[in-house]
Amino acid sequence: MERFSKAWATFKGLVFCQLCMAITFLTTGIIINCIQAVMYVTIRPVNPTLYRKINFYVTYMLNSQVVFVVEWWSGSRSFIYTDPAHVKDYFGKEHALLLLNHGCEVDWLMGWVICDRVGVLGNARVYAKRILQYAPVLGWSWKFQEIVFLDRDWEKDRRNMGAQLTRLAAYPDPIWLTLFPEGTRFTQEKYEASMEVAREKGLPLLKHHLLPRTKGFVASIPYLKGKVPAIYDVVVVVEKGCKNEPSVFSLVRGEEVRTELLIRRIPMSEVPDDEKEAAAWLQKLFQDKDKVLDNYVKLGEFVPKNERDSEEYSSYKNYQKIELPRRYYSLINFCSWAALILIPLGTYLCQTMLSGSIIRISVVAILCASAYIGFNNLINLTRIDKGSTYGSTGPTPSTNGVHNNGSAKSDKPNGIGMNGSTKVESKLD
Repeated sequence: MERFSKAWATFKGLVFCQLCMAITFLTTGIIINCIQAVMYVTIRPVNPTLYRKINFYVTYMLNSQVVFVVEWWSGSRSFIYTDPAHVKDYFGKEHALLLLNHGCEVDWLMGWVICDRVGVLGNARVYAKRILQYAPVLGWSWKFQEIVFLDRDWEKDRRNMGAQLTRLAAYPDPIWLTLFPEGTRFTQEKYEASMEVAREKGLPLLKHHLLPRTKGFVASIPYLKGKVPAIYDVVVVVEKGCKNEPSVFSLVRGEEVRTELLIRRIPMSEVPDDEKEAAAWLQKLFQDKDKVLDNYVKLGEFVPKNERDSEEYSSYKNYQKIELPRRYYSLINFCSWAALILIPLGTYLCQTMLSGSIIRISVVAILCASAYIGFNNLINLTRIDKGSTYGSTGPTPSTNGVHNNGSAKSDKPNGIGMNGSTKVESKLD
């Protein structure tokens, strides 16, 4: 059995497997993009509700291929720490605004895993940079999914955000809308710049987060209140002891990544109507996030066992660590598309090789190489070290000392990464 496991792990790391995955995903993506485009110009203008119901399933066919890579190909596991009553009564049954920390490359992927397990993956939405709508496959699909695109120009965003949120809040089926209030992924450089701002403003210093950017959150609330019942406060961590780098490349190579997500349901009515008070509410939320993440870093658990009955952690009183069961839909969906695409393609490749035509063989080789390169370029969009310089205050420092599991050697006390080890990551998102 051990030999088989090693052989299987080696097989999953082969470029051949990644090429097959790339061809399947990109071909499926282009087909789905075309279907969505036709629906967007024919059904949506006439009946937006019907368009959104159909698009839920069309979107699922694409998104669930990503979930397949996480759950079935890499065998990664994602646990949640939450109130079981909330899972039963609310998760997947209501619109929700999710406020996530943004500390590693796969936090959004693990969120998608939970979305699939509660049945809302087809309606998983996010605030994203507008430039991403031009990225083939996922970016184009996001455009047809009506997600909230931002220009990072406050005046433009304030004008456009209301219409985008109103559309999403009117969806007939539950949506989970994700906002990363930090505005960018955590790196040591951005952390230091953020804490300098905190000192200037007299705000408490955080250990594991950047200061949240409150404008987008505050501007969103008036369009969501009365339509979106709850906020889900989500803290994502890579499980202590995880041996593999928490990256999309690791998942594609079939390497397991384990995460835990604390999910706390907060009624939307608790957010103050006053803009200044709403901004202060978000700052306090991140102070609470920082506290439970610090507990995890030090103790391996969000809430210390000996303090679960204390007043400080009263809102976590009934919380338990849960692993929601995997659903087979993502496995069936990917295997069906792979068979539909790869079997005819394999037959054609054999015929091409047997034909002896240098031109045909060259064309096929170029197309396969293009698919592989395109797939890797899409993955590169998720990497911390390929991000933008948004939030940067100076030249990019070196990433020397960062290990595959996300840990690093550092003499700095702050900026601890999501798996409980100090990160010294360089480039900005």
